[in-house]
Amino acid sequence: MTTGVIQHNGEPKGNNIRKRAANVLGRGLSTYTPTQAVISKAQGSTLWTVDGRELIDMSSGVLVSNLGHNHAKFEAKYAEYCAELPRTSYNMLTAIQIEATERLIHSLGIGKAEKALWAASGSEGVQKAMWAALHRHPDRPIMAATRGGFHGKKGLAADVTGETSPNPNVRFISFPLDDDQPKEFYERELEALAEEFPNRIALLITEPYLGAKGSFHPPKWYHQLLQEWCAAHDIAFIFDEVQSCHGRTGEMYAFQSYGVEPDLVVMGKGLANGEPAAAVVGRADLIDTLDYGEASDTFSANPRACAAVCAALDIFEEDGVVAQCQAMAPKLAAALEDLRDAFPFVTAVRGEGLVYGLEIADGPTAQRCVLEAYRGAGGKGVHFLGPLAQKVLRVSPPLVITEAELEEAVALLHDAWARVEVPAAAR
Repeated sequence: MTTGVIQHNGEPKGNNIRKRAANVLGRGLSTYTPTQAVISKAQGSTLWTVDGRELIDMSSGVLVSNLGHNHAKFEAKYAEYCAELPRTSYNMLTAIQIEATERLIHSLGIGKAEKALWAASGSEGVQKAMWAALHRHPDRPIMAATRGGFHGKKGLAADVTGETSPNPNVRFISFPLDDDQPKEFYERELEALAEEFPNRIALLITEPYLGAKGSFHPPKWYHQLLQEWCAAHDIAFIFDEVQSCHGRTGEMYAFQSYGVEPDLVVMGKGLANGEPAAAVVGRADLIDTLDYGEASDTFSANPRACAAVCAALDIFEEDGVVAQCQAMAPKLAAALEDLRDAFPFVTAVRGEGLVYGLEIADGPTAQRCVLEAYRGAGGKGVHFLGPLAQKVLRVSPPLVITEAELEEAVALLHDAWARVEVPAAAR
């Protein structure tokens, strides 16, 4: 990890802010990105730096700004919903909280969507879902999770993240990567787990696709297999849709893309289009295991977060945002395949909807790709986050990105990545 202050030629304002940030902010506050862009304004799929450079946003924050930045209709509706609301609703109710909850439950469109719990971040939502499952069966301490997932950095969410856990009650199961294992391999693994812990497994938590691991998207039968196994053993099936909810995979919810109906669905990030909000929706018999205070916290169901959820749902319903995503998805896939064909250091393209991963030959080359994309040409560039799993670039533009913006971004990348030296291993 770089210990010095990131500086860019021709960016006096940005360089000054980066120096000031180094003096007052702990580095652990954010993940490392070699650009550390300093943004002054944003609109739609475009970001502008304090020095006037224009960037096409290929990150949506971090899968957050699904409707783009400063969406005029969203902002107007949000302001309307917020009018005269209190700043907090702790230990009291607001009508907007109930409206947002009812609409969110309805939007899932499945019978298991009966009640909800709110949270202020995705990892908090994950923990509340897990608490509910564990409370339902206090005599079942075992928690199963798919290996390589990311559910958060705190508490139980951290315990089921990655490939090992400090929690002795966590057991990991395999997730399809590039191993081409047959369905029977996963069936045997699940049954072995059930035999080892008969009537002792409370939950199984998974992501629809492994984002932080490097964007691995399983065949549909995989999640269907997990759901069938959970049903057979009375295990709560938790779908962590913090990064995939609200249109990202080409359906409103990723569980629809994979043809399953989880017992609990956790949502965050794009749920409120940038306002801090997360929610768990699912079976009432699970949600209601938590008594007064057992799932409360200061900012959950904040009225303004609920207002943002309502405003976002309005835009999705009125503007056909999911249909826009479906129309753009094949264009994004084709553009990324074109980049793979053009640059030997792009070794794989994986994804669905408007969330993809570009695997690069090695970590240093991936970092250089992010940096050269930022530098772009003619005062314009493309914004990426730092690589996932050291060498995978996440491509997740706002769902409202236009075909012209996508074409411009790809053209900029073709010019920018021509400056990236091909590593020997990729020649």
